[in-house]
Amino acid sequence: MTAVPFSNEIEEISMDGFQVVSGEYFTRRVAYFSPTCTIWSAGITFNKVALTALNNCERVRIEIHPQKKSVLLVPVTLKDKDGIPWRKNIKDYAPRRMECVKFSSKLYEMWGWDTGCVYRTAGRIVTVDNKVMLLFNFSSPEQWRGKEKKMEK
Repeated sequence: MTAVPFSNEIEEISMDGFQVVSGEYFTRRVAYFSPTCTIWSAGITFNKVALTALNNCERVRIEIHPQKKSVLLVPVTLKDKDGIPWRKNIKDYAPRRMECVKFSSKLYEMWGWDTGCVYRTAGRIVTVDNKVMLLFNFSSPEQWRGKEKKMEK
């Protein structure tokens, strides 16, 4: 193997014609800094930032706005019959992957989504009657092809 000769001179070039490549092409910043909601064909999940935004509450109620393609997350108590646990367990402040095929398939059908894709969007904190909630607008979500499960023979 022969060594490539190294020149002590550094070539000066022109920056004309170069364009900055946006950092959004390389990282999924939305998942790290904002509350997010991810919906796939069999379920729904929220990230840890969402949990923190709602003060790590144990249960939430999910409400949807069909026309606005929005999901509203409302913190609730154990008494709310529609409340669901969204943490892995009481001691662990980590989001739980919630399997809900019926709910997801309704959303996919209602919003005209491709069942082979996963959808995610960032949320924002909102208030209703001084109660803090999270609103996720799926009008222009991030989307990617889901991993297909391999069938065993």
